[in-house]
Amino acid sequence: MSVIHPISGLKNEQVKETNLSDFVKKVGRKIGLATALLGMVTLAGYAFGIEFLYRPIATEPATNPLTALVVILLGFGLEIHGRMLSNRFSFFLAIASIVICVTHLASFFYISDFSQIFMLFESVVYEDLMQGKNNSMGMNTTLMLLLLAIAHLLYIFRQANYSQLLSFTALCIPMISITGYAYGLTSFYGAMSLLSTTFGVFLCLGTLAITADNGGVRAILSPYIGGRIARIQIVLGYFVPLIIGYLVIRSLMNSDQNSVFGIYVVSICWFIALLVVVSAIVQEQVDGKRREVEKALQLSAMTDELTQLPNRRHFMEKATEALIKEKSDISELSSWVLMVDIDHFKKINDTEGHEMGDKVLVEFALIMNKFVGPGDLVCRLGGEEFAFFFSQKTAPEMSEIANNILQSVEDMTIPSYTDVYGSITTSIGCAKSEDKTDIDHVLRLADYALYASKNAGRNRVMFAA
Repeated sequence: MSVIHPISGLKNEQVKETNLSDFVKKVGRKIGLATALLGMVTLAGYAFGIEFLYRPIATEPATNPLTALVVILLGFGLEIHGRMLSNRFSFFLAIASIVICVTHLASFFYISDFSQIFMLFESVVYEDLMQGKNNSMGMNTTLMLLLLAIAHLLYIFRQANYSQLLSFTALCIPMISITGYAYGLTSFYGAMSLLSTTFGVFLCLGTLAITADNGGVRAILSPYIGGRIARIQIVLGYFVPLIIGYLVIRSLMNSDQNSVFGIYVVSICWFIALLVVVSAIVQEQVDGKRREVEKALQLSAMTDELTQLPNRRHFMEKATEALIKEKSDISELSSWVLMVDIDHFKKINDTEGHEMGDKVLVEFALIMNKFVGPGDLVCRLGGEEFAFFFSQKTAPEMSEIANNILQSVEDMTIPSYTDVYGSITTSIGCAKSEDKTDIDHVLRLADYALYASKNAGRNRVMFAA
């Protein structure tokens, strides 16, 4: 039968959201690992002279060994994010990537190429260049990897929102390159190979994925209406203009017009995507406040204010659901309802006042709650009356539990009362569900047993006949 937990229905959406974020973060780490392994395959192409592994299209640019090296560092950095004792290693990988990228970026402004000290398979690269082939780590690729390395560093220092911003900015570069390859615009991808473009997309998406429980990514992944709308909008907002742009640009003959139109399409696509992310964040913030108020109201309606136990309404609802479910299960075990009443509670209020009575009820509720396990429920019906719903129990088990409750109550200590007036006791009535789905009927049987317990002298357990 189903497991019952107090107020469990109110947590379904939070659990769903958390599970989705955790799943996306795991996917992000796996993307990092896959990208790192592909980077190693690229270097293997240089090592074994297999040009296809680092230049998939013979007439197009190749992925430089330096690019592959940084991709491997960032990919493994993604894979180990969030793991125990991994922050130092992640920090080292991010710093190493930044050093390589900054050093190479400096070579675009100075005569000396300082990045040569990190270069692998330099002779192969040099031979390609002598043959007129494009094999260099361009400025676009360098800038993209530098932004991603800084984004990793920011995530390590718990600046997830800034990490997202840099990752999203870095993603523009490979997306422009993809547009160039799709539209045949060489100026859009320049020295950035199709393989480097793919690496860039994977690393950007992986970096965004590991921040799934923060900022814009969280808003887009939200299971609520704002997130669902955002996901639809971002897909349509990017791919529809991209496809239409491709169809239109193929009909244009002038290359200058192509370039202008290509820039227009990319700009529109990213404007739409950015607009959707911002609107999703705003809507999620507004809707989040509404959900918090709604949950607080639901919690209040289902909880006893004094003892913080579920109230009668919640008990009747959940116990009814459990009895209906139990009827369809094949099991020799049954569910039970216990009615529990504090003996001579009026005497407590009369002798020491209602404030003392409230203290007794609160302490009594704490003791009752200790007997609730998976599939069980306890509530305050009202006044000094409490009720249990126990699932999948035998009669001997119920007898043992009920007697343990009696003993625990008798051992209860209330300062300024039990030391003066002696122990507090309780009476219990037990009723078996007997395949009944009407919780009112089972509760009445338990109530009859409770009165039988009181008539027999109190501080005892009686089972309904």
